[in-house]
Amino acid sequence: SPVSIPDAAMMAGRTRAAAAAGVAMLLCSCSVEAFYGGSSMLPRAQLLQRHAVSARRSPKTAVCMAAASNNADKSVDAIKSEVGSILQGSPVSIPDAKSTMSEQAPRGSATKMLQDNEPEPFKDPSRTPPPKSFRMCVEQAYLSAKQAIEDGHKLIEIEFPPLPQSAMDNEAIGADTILKAQIQHSTDFAKLFKNKKTAIVFADIVERNRFIDDETSSNPQSWRGNIRFTALKGGFKGSLIERVWINKDFVSEVQEDDDMFIIIGASAQELPDVRELCKAAGDRPVILFNLKLQVLRGDFGLPFFPSKSLHNDWLCEALPAYFMLPKSYTKTIAGPPFLINYSGALFRTYPGKWQMLLEVPDEDGGGRYQRVRMLDKRPALSDVREELAKELQLDGLDGEEGQEIFGLNLKQLRNGVVVKTWWEKDLDDAKSDKWRS
Repeated sequence: SPVSIPDAAMMAGRTRAAAAAGVAMLLCSCSVEAFYGGSSMLPRAQLLQRHAVSARRSPKTAVCMAAASNNADKSVDAIKSEVGSILQGSPVSIPDAKSTMSEQAPRGSATKMLQDNEPEPFKDPSRTPPPKSFRMCVEQAYLSAKQAIEDGHKLIEIEFPPLPQSAMDNEAIGADTILKAQIQHSTDFAKLFKNKKTAIVFADIVERNRFIDDETSSNPQSWRGNIRFTALKGGFKGSLIERVWINKDFVSEVQEDDDMFIIIGASAQELPDVRELCKAAGDRPVILFNLKLQVLRGDFGLPFFPSKSLHNDWLCEALPAYFMLPKSYTKTIAGPPFLINYSGALFRTYPGKWQMLLEVPDEDGGGRYQRVRMLDKRPALSDVREELAKELQLDGLDGEEGQEIFGLNLKQLRNGVVVKTWWEKDLDDAKSDKWRS
């Protein structure tokens, strides 16, 4: 966890035992932590709204101590068991928003990851409520992608967290576990396109063969319903020994009967191969599924990575049809409690507008997202942070307006320099602004 419990406990005047209890809670509260990493954000937001934060208590520590006694018996094995249930597609307890954003909210009943019925269309895409479960993420992503395909878009971005944030932050949860979750979500997503034959494309044939059991399929083309699993550049099925001595079945990257392609697990180095697949796919849509493009773009231009022209010439044409990015922020102020934590999200369902969401408390002690602004174009992440801070009126807590030291503005020094990424600044270099639309 990014929280310094010993430091927070020292601010609160707590004993080492209390600090240890806070650490135990943070390590063992997967099932009650926020689905999007809300953790203890809502109690902090509530304190901010009331302007009643004690100088002797860190908001994060206060929440940690309150919840520690209820969650200290939660073992790492239990965390892995629940994550395993998600990966297997079995009924998983993913409660509504108040439970997924607050440690002290009650747990919900078990809900199937995906239902066979068609999801209900958006009433107003610009005012779509944020998802409360993985199932809602998949269904909202389906509705958004379906509309984008009908509107003629060929390169489409889908982005949402594949696992609870507590699992994503846990070092015991490796990349293989995250990829298994991506396989589960992408498969559920593809099943909703009942009339389209969909190829789910891995980064390479080795990963494809590790995670896919071809023995369960008697179809020579490996179709499982409307889905088949392949890899960038294709390759032979099975292990190395099977490929050499026993089985030499070749898995094609692109087949004539493919209607749609879903790319999973690709890194920045594999994106040029994804571009080549798009050329081979022609007019058929390609879905970039949870690739974290906002992170991969940051590697462009570095040694041994693709150049920035990959974004300017091609990736800028990727339409973000569905986007859910939760973020947590910290602001420093001159007086107690010195560090103020808050959280929110950037959310979009096509063809609606971009929504800036702030996490706020509800009436029964849980939490919910409150819409702050709606925008026609995708904002820079630094702009999202500043808008959420303005909504909370955090500048009024600082008390450094107009103060200077050695000719430098203290408020600006404390806030730091707001830096946009190169692709957010150099908008004119990209041949398309579809990635922001």
